[in-house]
Amino acid sequence: MDNPEQIIQTTETIITDMVGHYSWMFIAAFLFLLFKNVVSNVLDGLLFMFGHDFDVDDIVYINGEKKARIIRQTPTKTVFHLLETDRKLVVPNTALYSLKIEKVLPGANNGNEL
Repeated sequence: MDNPEQIIQTTETIITDMVGHYSWMFIAAFLFLLFKNVVSNVLDGLLFMFGHDFDVDDIVYINGEKKARIIRQTPTKTVFHLLETDRKLVVPNTALYSLKIEKVLPGANNGNEL
C-alpha cells in the first residue's frame, strides 16, 4: 500500500499538470462570461442600427403611449427624445426588443379615413 506522502505527492503532480495544461480554458471561460453582456449588447445594437426598421430621426411610439424621436443609435444604446415631456430616454440595446416600439408608416392614413 502506498504511504501518505506518496499519495500527496502524486495528487500534487496531477493537480499541477491539470492547471498547467488547462488553465487557459479556465481563463477563456472567465473572460467570456465577463464580456458576454457587453458582446450581446453590441450585437443587439448593430442589429437595431443596421436593420433599417428604425432609423435616426424616426418618430415612434414607445409602448403605444409615448411619442418619441430617435436621436442617436450606438452599438450599446439608443437615445430617444420624448416629445410630450421634452425629456431624453436612454435605452440599452439589449432592452430594445422588450419595448413595444411602433412606427407610423410614411403615407399611411393613420386610421383617420375609415
